[in-house]
Amino acid sequence: MLAAALAPLACAAASTPALAARHRAHPSAYSACAHAGARPSARNLALIRAATLCLVNRERRRHGERPLRRNRRLTHAAQAHTESMAFHDYFEHVGAGGPGGGTPLARMRAAGYISSSRAAYEVGENIAWGTLWLATPRAIVAAWMASPPHRANILDPRYRETGVGVSPHPPASLAHGQAGAIYTQDFGVLRRR
Repeated sequence: MLAAALAPLACAAASTPALAARHRAHPSAYSACAHAGARPSARNLALIRAATLCLVNRERRRHGERPLRRNRRLTHAAQAHTESMAFHDYFEHVGAGGPGGGTPLARMRAAGYISSSRAAYEVGENIAWGTLWLATPRAIVAAWMASPPHRANILDPRYRETGVGVSPHPPASLAHGQAGAIYTQDFGVLRRR
């Protein structure tokens, strides 16, 4: 028997003036996580991933949910999709195939997160991009929390594990030459039958 659910997928661009104003109004909500205000670069991606997870878990705790655990397979799936979007210039949940393409479920299977056809699971995904200071973990998580579908994924009490992918190369057609970043966060829970 196969029991599966795919939570709503959500995408966001952290580059709107309204979001910027909302983010500036509440910066203290995100101040305790190290490197939350750092702009992603090729040298600090591990720190950016950690800051993003810290901010997400802070939101979960604030709303009475248990923190998510980092899962290396979900991290691999999220990073592969992030790089696919960055280097193939698109911003969507469904890619062109390969390790970073396909559907979120296909990527999670390819990464070995869902390895049994008999496993019960629930998975979801958030994606976002931003330029300049809107590419920081603080701005990306604020954008997700300001969007009902993203917020629902972050606060979903069923999820137990996550992986964050980050690239300091936003899609060229969206960033118009500005420095920035693109993010993917995959969520999951596996239930053995």
